[in-house]
Amino acid sequence: MRILISKLPYSGWWSSGIPKYDDNPAMQEGAIPNLKVLESERNNLISIIKKEGHELVELDFPNELDNINPKHDFVFIRDPFISNQKGDLVILKSGEPLRRIENEIIKESLEDMGYKTTSIPDKPDVRADGGEFYFCSKEDILFAGIQRNTKPGIESVSEALNVKKLLILEGSGYHLDTFFTPALDSNGKLAALIVCVAVLTNKTKKELYQFADLQNIPVYDVPVNDAIGTNERLGTFAVNALPLPGLLIRPHKFTDPNLDKKLLEIGIKSIVTPTTQYQLSGGSIHCITNEL
Repeated sequence: MRILISKLPYSGWWSSGIPKYDDNPAMQEGAIPNLKVLESERNNLISIIKKEGHELVELDFPNELDNINPKHDFVFIRDPFISNQKGDLVILKSGEPLRRIENEIIKESLEDMGYKTTSIPDKPDVRADGGEFYFCSKEDILFAGIQRNTKPGIESVSEALNVKKLLILEGSGYHLDTFFTPALDSNGKLAALIVCVAVLTNKTKKELYQFADLQNIPVYDVPVNDAIGTNERLGTFAVNALPLPGLLIRPHKFTDPNLDKKLLEIGIKSIVTPTTQYQLSGGSIHCITNEL
């Protein structure tokens, strides 16, 4: 699989201090990431992806976004687009208006790389962030969050990807990937769901377990600390993972050490590699990678 990751800006990432978006409690306003640690964590992730046999594509950080006081977060390359993992890419429309320039720039960059892109409609009620989606391409199943997404945005993405099954998961995280991840077997098929059930609505809980029963796959419930956490205590982002065939790459151990054993029993290896500096801005491994 080809995995895209953004290079860091030459000026330094949030060198004037991280801003604060109202719906993202993990953003540590005013914090300045330690670039030495950031580069080390980024290089470790790249090394793991390559070692596991996947192709890593590094995208140059756009010059037009590289300034002292940016109003974007382009290093979170997950958000501006989603792929069917067969060469067709869908350009999204950010739920945070300040980040919509990223959607425009990523379209140009991907097309320069030779990819075919389509854009979801530019309408006031259409919003969609990549961090609000997990697409399981083998079965054409789309999991979607509905915090920064809107229903028309989700429907537009679902239509563009021609999905067979759409499951909308409503929870209290600002993005789906702050409280949920699928896990894939060695053939890339959906094998398990890992979710912080405590943050889900009752309706979503019911639909999630019904779906899992029909698919005959387990649901592994993790505590809030393994997700984004709370306003009083931030979580570890352990659930913010990159699911690859037979592999789950994530930034932190799960609270329950037996969960890794359960995953291994169904053929899924876990690799933990920290992303402490990325998490200062409210994102982790799923946020900084994207499938092509």
